[in-house]
Amino acid sequence: MADRKNRRKSLIVMLLFIGYLSFLLSVTLFTHNYYTYGQSSNLLIFSSVRLMLMSGNGGLILKNVIGNIALFIPLGILLPLLIEKKQTFRWQLLFAVLFSLVIEVCQFLFAARIFDVDDIMLNVAGAMTGRLILAGFRRFARRIAFFYSGF
Repeated sequence: MADRKNRRKSLIVMLLFIGYLSFLLSVTLFTHNYYTYGQSSNLLIFSSVRLMLMSGNGGLILKNVIGNIALFIPLGILLPLLIEKKQTFRWQLLFAVLFSLVIEVCQFLFAARIFDVDDIMLNVAGAMTGRLILAGFRRFARRIAFFYSGF
């Protein structure tokens, strides 16, 4: 019975992960953005973030800074659930960096968009935020289970 329940949970997590990846790739690779710069790159850390913050354009900040973080929060939540043996901070950090790097390279090469090192940092911050959310949820769930177990 427990094995069947675990398989069902694994299937649900896998379907959520596939749905998330489809959405992420659609947003990052298959949407067209009109950039003044065209295909270009930013290799200076925090330069595009600083430029956006200095612009005072709330929409730009929301889309690019908050959006890059928010897009990767599900990765930080779903990845440890999907691959339970690989839950170390270092492994998840490496995966987030490499996955974001692949997306940025693909954006540059195939979508004629900007390769931005700041996007990689913001994406990784999002994945690590997701990891913290999952850890907090797990801790809360254990405390609730302990409380209701009758000590």
